[in-house]
Amino acid sequence: MENEKPTNIQEAGGPTEPRSANASKRGLLIALIALIVVLSIGFFAYNALSSTQGQDPSNTSVEVESEWAKPSGTGPMLDDYDAVVYTEADTPIAFSQIADGKPLVVNFWATWCPYCVREMPDYLEIYRDYKDCVSFAFVDCADGRRETVDKAAAWLSNNGFSELPAYYDTDLEAQYMYGATSLPTTVVVSASGEIMTVSPGTIDPNVLRSAFDSLL
Repeated sequence: MENEKPTNIQEAGGPTEPRSANASKRGLLIALIALIVVLSIGFFAYNALSSTQGQDPSNTSVEVESEWAKPSGTGPMLDDYDAVVYTEADTPIAFSQIADGKPLVVNFWATWCPYCVREMPDYLEIYRDYKDCVSFAFVDCADGRRETVDKAAAWLSNNGFSELPAYYDTDLEAQYMYGATSLPTTVVVSASGEIMTVSPGTIDPNVLRSAFDSLL
């Protein structure tokens, strides 16, 4: 009949294929997409796991030296990432208050992190040498389960690090704000408030000293 509508509509000028062929192609396409999604999830899950378990973070740390080569005034500012942490007495304090107009170094750490513990003696020496001209914040990632304020404070006292200015990220606001998903992570801020680097992994103390010297 002249007015009967076609049952298989194709784009103008395109060949008409049987419905079974189209169904097979759609099935193959769906299967390929599903495979790609599964492989992608596995890849990112593996990388996330390896970054936090059994991998030396110094192998993936950002070199502080390369960060100092960038032009000043191009980085994000502390005012935009002014996280609040807490003293042992549970008094809130913002990073900008800790900095107090001086360069600031923030070290995210935890007692269960072997690399954090390993670099503490180096940080103690650096703190003693620069505490008059650089502000420090040793921020313990106290989630209340794996790490607690009492546990971290006791560890600092028992191991001779009680003079370090320790703060506690009990709500993990600072850790998430700075993306410190791998410990240790060190943040360096200039006196003008520019965030110069966020470096996961242990840092060579000589490199950190050179960084401070370039800011002072």
